[in-house]
Amino acid sequence: MALLSSHNRIIWQYFQCLRRLINRIETIQDEEEKKQDIALCIFMAVTTVEAFFNIYFRILIDEDPFSKNRERILSDLERKKSLDYKIKNWPKMVFNKKLNLSDGYPSNFLNLKDLRNRLVHFVSSYETVTIPGISIQGLADTAALDNLELKDAISSHEIAAGMLKEIFILRGMSDNQIRGAIHLWTGCII
Repeated sequence: MALLSSHNRIIWQYFQCLRRLINRIETIQDEEEKKQDIALCIFMAVTTVEAFFNIYFRILIDEDPFSKNRERILSDLERKKSLDYKIKNWPKMVFNKKLNLSDGYPSNFLNLKDLRNRLVHFVSSYETVTIPGISIQGLADTAALDNLELKDAISSHEIAAGMLKEIFILRGMSDNQIRGAIHLWTGCII
């Protein structure tokens, strides 16, 4: 049985989860636990933006003048096109404008997504450390996790919300409409 909710509920919940994780990190004393939760923030931020793209563009294609791309977006959703594909193609298709991926929030988001990928698609290196009298083989470079800091968690939220803002700008919303849309989708007031 389907449980029907408002279109923004999942995204609102994801942003709320992300904020809760960030607040929790600020109270954690154990550095390993802190890094684990920072990694979760990065996962959550990227997931939230992808879920937003899926939901928001699905909604748009049922509205004029965006309905001309309905079949293509539905096909992309059914075929589970990658987030990279959606970011590069859907704004151009639907708004006839590209996201500027080399600057601002879109660029920052691609960097965040790359960090997420280094954490999620971790491929162990096979490093050897030699000190006089001993050699240790099979060590892995875990810098992607070990270098995480609280600022990474905080910026993940800002970057995710900024990506939504960039989509609202491409849609042609006014500043007041953007503030309302950000609150509607994220629960944040900007």
